[in-house]
Amino acid sequence: MLQVKKVSLSYASNPVVKNVSLNLKTGERLVILGASGCGKTTLLKAIAGYHPITKGIIEFNEEKILDPTQQLVPGHSQIKLVNQDFKLDDYHTVEENIRLKLLLFDKIYLKLRVEELLKLTELEEHRNSKAKNLSGGQKQRLAIARALADEPDLLLLDEPFNQLDYHLKHKIESYILAYLSKYNISSILVSHNGEEATRWANKIAFMKKGKIVRVGSSNNFYNNPQNKYEAGFFGSINTILINKNEVSFRPHHYSITKTNEHTLNIQIISHSKINKGWYQEYLFIVGKRIIKFYSKTDLTNLNEIWIKPILFNF
Repeated sequence: MLQVKKVSLSYASNPVVKNVSLNLKTGERLVILGASGCGKTTLLKAIAGYHPITKGIIEFNEEKILDPTQQLVPGHSQIKLVNQDFKLDDYHTVEENIRLKLLLFDKIYLKLRVEELLKLTELEEHRNSKAKNLSGGQKQRLAIARALADEPDLLLLDEPFNQLDYHLKHKIESYILAYLSKYNISSILVSHNGEEATRWANKIAFMKKGKIVRVGSSNNFYNNPQNKYEAGFFGSINTILINKNEVSFRPHHYSITKTNEHTLNIQIISHSKINKGWYQEYLFIVGKRIIKFYSKTDLTNLNEIWIKPILFNF
């Protein structure tokens, strides 16, 4: 469906994306994960047809995607991008912004679809507000509604939930995932959050300094990271010294007794406890380092623990 072939991109002659190749099948959900400034947003804009390519080619359904230098109106009719610029019609109302994306549909479907999207994004009470008067979070929700209204074959999402509160983020996220699955729509999500990537992805492309350094499943990234930098994107890790060697492990990869998996014993000194809701985060001192463990039971009086270090023994 989508093929990115040895693509390089630049800003003002400065290389931003370097020789990147990716492919995406119909219905597949890809997450491009990496730190801010690594080039993932620029790559997403190029896939959408909004950024010129220095080298390489991008094909969608076996046709070359034209960049802004090759067509009068940038973009592709079946690829929709939700980015942090929103690109709303500022002087139209919320409802008009959605309706304008549905003009080719019959009136009954148009009306039902507008109401569905207003309800989904919880913008019903703002339907008559002009887009320019919305808050940042409301604009982001409207941008998502507009992208879904177009019924794209490929949906591109550039950190689309960063201005939404917890309730709305998970509600809209769940809806979009269900929608993509129901209609077998492909998607690419750009994120710097490994937990978000794990929820979304069929596969993850890890990006660093303009290059894709690894592509794999979220399970492989979480359980078999190549280094501590990569591991840190998917949650906390502890690192301690054992016989002058660094050993790393996740805060839940432990046991209070020795098992077949938890084979390394370490001595710990209780430090403090933080309430995380359904579990507690316990901080312990090991040597000169503070490490953390997650538990639903009391660990306060422990003075030793067993870990399984092989997963993160770099």
